[in-house]
Amino acid sequence: MNLVIKETVLQRIMRKTGRKPCQCKCSLCKEQCHTPCLGTPEDIEKIIDAGYGDKLEITYWAVGIIMGVTKNVIPMLQARAGNEYCVFFNDGLCQLHDKGLKPTEGKLSHHSTRIDNFKASKSIAWNVAKEWINQENGEAIERILTKYLSNQ
Repeated sequence: MNLVIKETVLQRIMRKTGRKPCQCKCSLCKEQCHTPCLGTPEDIEKIIDAGYGDKLEITYWAVGIIMGVTKNVIPMLQARAGNEYCVFFNDGLCQLHDKGLKPTEGKLSHHSTRIDNFKASKSIAWNVAKEWINQENGEAIERILTKYLSNQ
């Protein structure tokens, strides 16, 4: 008998980045909330299904070009940026956190990542962005875009 255990997207990103879920609420971690954290297609679909589709927008991730990990902009659906913080940042915390809807980048991010210990290939953002160009997620992305556009 040949047993194949398939890892989840979160497990794959954790393995590739060496990060584990973290719940730090220090001021340095909260500073990261000026920019919305990236979610995988699975994360974004859960956010839409929970009724927060109106807080999302189509974005184009180009940071990977600067980092040297890709030559192309990656289109995806992500949380909107608010005036000063992510649209989900409320009263000093992510309103998605307690609902189990926090996007993968936010689940794994921590203030300990600094420029002197940063490695582009292990970047949480890059590993999340890759899920938007992973052919295995094609059907899910089509489904997500249909849900998103039907509510616009």
